[in-house]
Amino acid sequence: MSFSIFFLLIAQFLIGFGVITRLRPVANGYSLLGLSMLMGLGISSGLPFVLEFLHLPIARAPVFIGLVLLACLLLIEARHRGAYLRSLFTRSKLTIRLGELPFLVFWGYLLFISAWKCAWYPNLPFDTIVGPDLVATFAVKEHTLVSSVFTSHLPSVSVYSNQPFYAPFTAMQQVLYLLAADGVGPYAFGKIWLTVLVISFGLFMYAELRTQIHPLLAGLLITLLACSPELFAYTFLVQTDWANAAFFVAGVMLLQTYLNDQQRGAFTAGMLFLALACWTRTETILFIPIGSLLIVSQTLSARKILAIRDAALLLLACSIPVLFWNYGFLRGYVPLPPHTHLGSVHTAPAPYVGNLLAIYQSMNEQVVFHDTYWNYAVYAFFTITLLNLLFFRDTRGLSTLFWIFGMYILFGLLILHVDGANIPYTFRRGFFKLLLLMYVYLGSSSLFQRLSGWLYHWEERSLKPAH
Repeated sequence: MSFSIFFLLIAQFLIGFGVITRLRPVANGYSLLGLSMLMGLGISSGLPFVLEFLHLPIARAPVFIGLVLLACLLLIEARHRGAYLRSLFTRSKLTIRLGELPFLVFWGYLLFISAWKCAWYPNLPFDTIVGPDLVATFAVKEHTLVSSVFTSHLPSVSVYSNQPFYAPFTAMQQVLYLLAADGVGPYAFGKIWLTVLVISFGLFMYAELRTQIHPLLAGLLITLLACSPELFAYTFLVQTDWANAAFFVAGVMLLQTYLNDQQRGAFTAGMLFLALACWTRTETILFIPIGSLLIVSQTLSARKILAIRDAALLLLACSIPVLFWNYGFLRGYVPLPPHTHLGSVHTAPAPYVGNLLAIYQSMNEQVVFHDTYWNYAVYAFFTITLLNLLFFRDTRGLSTLFWIFGMYILFGLLILHVDGANIPYTFRRGFFKLLLLMYVYLGSSSLFQRLSGWLYHWEERSLKPAH
């Protein structure tokens, strides 16, 4: 790995580390490491815009200097966080059990395949070639975000594509890593950030699951996800969707921590990650009201003013990246032709209910129960969820089920009313968020809690000396 790539990774980690250690939303070291890298990836993607507005070139030296300054700014007073860090990195919280090693070896094997494809293969998806990677390549070549992609190419074609107007996170990461690679070596395609993001989110999710349930059960859940063909394929196909799912699910998990423990740092971190999810895919803003509704419903009786304030603050924070990109930058800063088509909302033909139900039926047939995409992951979720709800009368994790159900309903409405939204692409890749949330729910379910208790009890009896 070249020094520039290594420098970029360290800088992004330190940026995120500064934010996460200030907010203190997690209670174990592995979660901190994963969240720090995720947060650093998200925050650093705004740096090219800062350079653009300061009229500095999008080049290696300004970007690297900006990364150093940002990391130093966020690490101010880091020495005062020592007690918090010592509480996270205790031996009991970091110990890896022998039974976890087979899972780790298997995941390492899959990640090796994914990382190899990221490093050695060029970008292949059509949406990326004519979208984020095109924007990033010309930004690096011409040293400006307002490149000839927007000023010359798009005005010269008769049919506009919306791919160059995708929310900017993926394009900005491509900018950073293309600059670091400088067109040479195995990382010349700029895709290595995706591998880093997948590992970081996987570390966070596994660490959080193993604090709730036995590590063997946590490993089983992550393995079921890892064996989902479509989810795995997009760990090396550069698109907006894996990053969107990682930021979104991390935000939901932290928001749930806040609802359970009233920890303000978890609320702020969750809000930031949900805002980054909107920075990754614009339609994510449609799902944020679900979180605001949960905040109001679960905290209104105890703290009315604070509940309404937090719900509104969540909506506002997540609206900022959407408004900045779609109206401040694209419609305000970039000189786009007035007839450029950026997408629109339309009314649905009659009969409304019949058309909507037909969409949900197609969503189920083409995506939800398509085992070629998800293997057994979806069937396992529904089976265990039914056991929890019918036999255990499970009330654990109902908030997560509310997210899943609400997003499913909103996806149908999105497909019915928004130009360009469809089932084979929009919902199929958007389903990553639902699939990950399904397994977040299973980790908190009564069945897995009881199985976890049984495993811990069995271990204790097995370790007791015979008399």
